[in-house]
Amino acid sequence: MLTARTLAEAQVYVSLTTVIDESLPAVQPAPIEPGVNSVEGSDAWTLTTTAGEIAVPYASEQAARTVGSRFGLGVSSLVDAVQWVLVAEAYARRAQLADLAYTGEPDQDRYAVELNWEFAADATGEALKFLPEGAENVPESGVWSDLGTQTWAQNPQMLTRSKLVDDLQHYRGTLDDFRALYGPA
Repeated sequence: MLTARTLAEAQVYVSLTTVIDESLPAVQPAPIEPGVNSVEGSDAWTLTTTAGEIAVPYASEQAARTVGSRFGLGVSSLVDAVQWVLVAEAYARRAQLADLAYTGEPDQDRYAVELNWEFAADATGEALKFLPEGAENVPESGVWSDLGTQTWAQNPQMLTRSKLVDDLQHYRGTLDDFRALYGPA
């Protein structure tokens, strides 16, 4: 059985699997519903998904929540570095579209803008975790999925420290600019 560090990481994995596996339905992953697609065990939730069963240890989820790490502590063993970059880019595109459409009118939802920029930054942070201290590039061991391997071969610069740090600064900076422009939520 697969193991995710957090419920959010499990959902990202299911989304990635759905995107690349043409035999799976092209739908958003089902929300996690106790008793429907998740079962509480003695030390972990077991999620039943289109990508198979995924265990999420309670301790891992709690530790991540305690320190504010959306996707979990340590380096992912479920989602590789390239996949995290692709997730970040997808959230950044969504954030940019929502940001451009947002005018600050009272009936608009600014949460979508902020949340997508936050997810883009967090996913980029996950990719950065694959960089060994002092290394300029993610090692080959940080990319194991077919999608990751193919994408990295086409764009070898995507996993350099400078690119990942630039992306992270851009996503956080854009979110800060948005909040400065429209004030506190």
